[in-house]
Amino acid sequence: MKRRDFLKNVGMLTGAGTISLALNGMPIKAFAKSFLNITSANGKILVLIQLKGGNDGINTVIPYDQYSLYSSYRPNIKVAESNLIKLTTNTALHPSLKSFETLFTEGKVALIQNAGYASPNRSHFRATDIWLSASDSNQILYDGWASRYLLKAFPAFPAVPPVHPMAIQLSSVPSGLFDSNVGGVAVGFGDPNSFYQLVSGMKADTDPPPATLAGDELKFLKEVAALSIQYATVIKEKADKGITRQTYPTSNLGTLGTQLKIVANLILGGLETPVYLTMLDGFDTHSGQVTKHEGLLKLLADSVFAFQREIEAAGLADKVVIMTFSEFGRRVKENASSGTDHGSAAPMFVIGSNVNGSIIGNNANLSKLDSNGDIIFENDFRRVYAAILRDHFGLNTAGVKEVLLKDFDPLQLIKYPTDLENEFLLPAKYELAQNYPNPFNPVTKISYSLPQDSFVRLIIYNETGQEVQTLISKNISAGKHEIIWDASKYSSGVYFYALQANEFYQTKKMLLIK
Repeated sequence: MKRRDFLKNVGMLTGAGTISLALNGMPIKAFAKSFLNITSANGKILVLIQLKGGNDGINTVIPYDQYSLYSSYRPNIKVAESNLIKLTTNTALHPSLKSFETLFTEGKVALIQNAGYASPNRSHFRATDIWLSASDSNQILYDGWASRYLLKAFPAFPAVPPVHPMAIQLSSVPSGLFDSNVGGVAVGFGDPNSFYQLVSGMKADTDPPPATLAGDELKFLKEVAALSIQYATVIKEKADKGITRQTYPTSNLGTLGTQLKIVANLILGGLETPVYLTMLDGFDTHSGQVTKHEGLLKLLADSVFAFQREIEAAGLADKVVIMTFSEFGRRVKENASSGTDHGSAAPMFVIGSNVNGSIIGNNANLSKLDSNGDIIFENDFRRVYAAILRDHFGLNTAGVKEVLLKDFDPLQLIKYPTDLENEFLLPAKYELAQNYPNPFNPVTKISYSLPQDSFVRLIIYNETGQEVQTLISKNISAGKHEIIWDASKYSSGVYFYALQANEFYQTKKMLLIK
């Protein structure tokens, strides 16, 4: 098709060295390489719920052990004692979170108290950037923590287009969570059917671009167009295959129920996407807070409950973790408009069948506030991220540090940590895994396990037995390891890879198709 026709139908947005395409104002971004199948042991999924505007943590999780002091700070917007959901003798939930109480009783909710960071920023824009990038308050980062993880999980980027998206966001504004130094890493849309209908009739322009700077830009644009067509098809296919049976709530306060239903459809249909971002807006409650906050919390809890029951019924609950976050909490003392102003720390919820159901941390100390009248943070929010990265996605300590840019002690949030790369769980035996993907073009990942430190040789052979390339020939420490083989300069055909480690020797076959 002609470029102007493609741009007319899809639309092009440019900025900050990236090109992204928009569907009804929602971005379609390009990224790379197929992920692990979610039916495999390592195909973990993270569903993020952003509570946009700054959720009032004090009325979400009420410090029941300080109820009199709480009431004195909030005479007009307090939650009546008789309506509280008492999780313990000291800690209570807002009555609209009844569905969370059920999941908490089942041991599927981790409540992280007073999540925040030092020297909190109270600007919506800057505070959001801090949470999305995992930066310090005085540090400016231009990429998101999730994109840093995804680029580590997909090291061949941007050489090979993925079979499925690395990330999906169901929101109207591109999120900095998925910004990276090589462009965006998420597809964004509001409805899989609309996405498919928009691009299904298009054909990718395969004419070679001119060998000029403009030609390079056109080449990239054509690749994005081809990816958009590819993803429209696979997303529509998986959405149609996934059949949800739960009733998801609808509300004039937001579309979170619909968003989570779409995510459930895609997961049940077999989409191999590891990170989803959903959003619930409206938490900037400077005035008339009581009714609106009540409705938002009910929409949140009931939507999550329906989603959790959906994936449990599908037998996928051990693969999925849900995490809520907001850019900040609210001031402890109510304002003159029966609302609350921008604050600092606030609770986070991590939910799933594989989650350590517990309350982590203490109630907000209302008798010890900072100079702005805010609660003092107890748990750095990046300790939650570290737990997700290490124990859910399986990064080792070094990998977690590379993503979060410094060391954070992970909270104990996950019951059964994955051992994909976990350095604390040494393999019981030598093992050479089947390469992934296979067949491949032109990059594939080879994984192997060492129960003890070993001298390792990993060699590629062609089908006639000739040595093609030595990938490793050195001492390697015990643990699970992986290496990427880029076969760009080799022709299609059958290849073999052989691992020798001390007395262990094993060979496996793989297929390169160009």
